[in-house]
Amino acid sequence: MDQIDTNILKILKLNSRSSNVELARAINLTEGAVRNRIDRLVKTGIITKFTIETSSSAALSAIVMIRAKAETKLMMSEISKSGLAKESYEISGDFDGCVIIEGGSMEELDEKVDKIRKISSVAETKTFISFKRW
Repeated sequence: MDQIDTNILKILKLNSRSSNVELARAINLTEGAVRNRIDRLVKTGIITKFTIETSSSAALSAIVMIRAKAETKLMMSEISKSGLAKESYEISGDFDGCVIIEGGSMEELDEKVDKIRKISSVAETKTFISFKRW
């Protein structure tokens, strides 16, 4: 990874929807060169996903603490594959995992928590609703 790659990442962190043409103009490369660099950054695992973040007013969020029935890594893998969580963390302490979920309503958050509870490797959950994002 060189300074050009770093510049591409800085621009994409600010706006992941930036087109290859916009990136090329900003860093004085051809569109093809930018595309190749982004492909390489994805293949090497430096870029792991492109994402969209919403404003805090667009969604409610909750923190769900999760205890595994047995294997924490299996549980976290199953939760991650479910697509229910915005963020997932394996943690230490009284719980084995922690996920951040978002929804447009309390009902949607409730549905997501119910789906997490139904995952076979999940033993217990404890949910905290977020009132304000700082």
